[in-house]
Amino acid sequence: MTRINRRAFLKASGGTATLGVLAGCSGNGGNGGDDGGDNGGGSSDPITIGALEPVSGPFAAWATPHRDGLQFAVEEINANGGVLDGRDLEVSVTDTGADAGQADSSFRRLVEQDGAVATTGAVSSDVGIRVSQTAEELQVPHLLHMSGADDVITQETRHVFRVGLNPASTYIQAQASAFAEADYSNVGAIIGDYAWGRSAETAINEYFDVDVNIQVAPVGASDFTSYLRQFSDDLEMLISSGHPPGGVSIANQAYEVGLNPDVITGSSAPPQLLTGALSEEAIENYVHIHNSNPYEEAFTEVGSAFAEEYDMQFNTHTAYGYVTAYILAAGIEEAGSTEPTEIANGIRNTSVDTLFAEPIQWNEYGELDQQVVLFSNLLLEAPSYDSNGNHSYEELYRSEPVPARVPGE
Repeated sequence: MTRINRRAFLKASGGTATLGVLAGCSGNGGNGGDDGGDNGGGSSDPITIGALEPVSGPFAAWATPHRDGLQFAVEEINANGGVLDGRDLEVSVTDTGADAGQADSSFRRLVEQDGAVATTGAVSSDVGIRVSQTAEELQVPHLLHMSGADDVITQETRHVFRVGLNPASTYIQAQASAFAEADYSNVGAIIGDYAWGRSAETAINEYFDVDVNIQVAPVGASDFTSYLRQFSDDLEMLISSGHPPGGVSIANQAYEVGLNPDVITGSSAPPQLLTGALSEEAIENYVHIHNSNPYEEAFTEVGSAFAEEYDMQFNTHTAYGYVTAYILAAGIEEAGSTEPTEIANGIRNTSVDTLFAEPIQWNEYGELDQQVVLFSNLLLEAPSYDSNGNHSYEELYRSEPVPARVPGE
């Protein structure tokens, strides 16, 4: 497996080397795929990456940081020589509205009309399941932003890769392990009535050693008071992870109805959503769960450069867009080609060492392998890398490396 290191890439050959020059490109090397000459020795046209972002709809807050991180990394890669001996990457963004049908049609248009060789951006699990089917039909890779339902990746999946979120089964398992020593006996959860929520429900029942009071709410719900009143007054832990769009409302309304849990575990929601909407009571006990690692030097370096260029704070979700660009660049270099199936194979044979606690790698199905899940409190103060930022992180816990889920087992 080829291992790619972002920092070494940017320093290589006076800023003009490509990822493949550094890594040696094991796999297909520079031979290229059967793509009509559109490889390292052929076309000089930009290589298009399609971004299926839910700019509108219930997951809009997820779209902006992911899109901006993706674009920033593409600009960085292009400024340092691009891929395949000097070809630039370009991002084509389309708004899916978090609608599965729209995501499917946009995916097809980006590939068939715009020539995209890969796509990214799915957040909702319902969208992720549909996009996964489209990716396999078209044989074009898709890198998920979130979409954590287990069913997004099956035994037949070969063109879809998780990035920002582990599947629900291992994500909830990490939560159960993180709070096992607290020995909570009174735990409640609210899940959304859609693919991710139901996957979370199954995992909660499997991995928590206590009987969790699970309430099911519509994915578009905003008033959760009737569900929260189903919990006893001495609730110790509230799991809102199974309802990402409602996570903030669930946390705030818990205190409004008189609950006072020791901890609230949310979904992997963007920090700018949390810090702008959580009440003072809620944010003190709210746990932000993430794969990206804001405690490492590389994150600080990228965050500082991003803040200077974009005048915005780089956060854990901006990082998911950022690393996605590097994963795709590494896959293209590993393939030596812009043929989509070869890129998918290249990604599978590549380990990308940037901004996560462990190098990013996958099993044959596209499930993250040996990733560490981090649990943090959000602090309402600027981080060291951005004096104008509005939040920073305090580490509470990090899991052991999580083995990849094997579909069907």
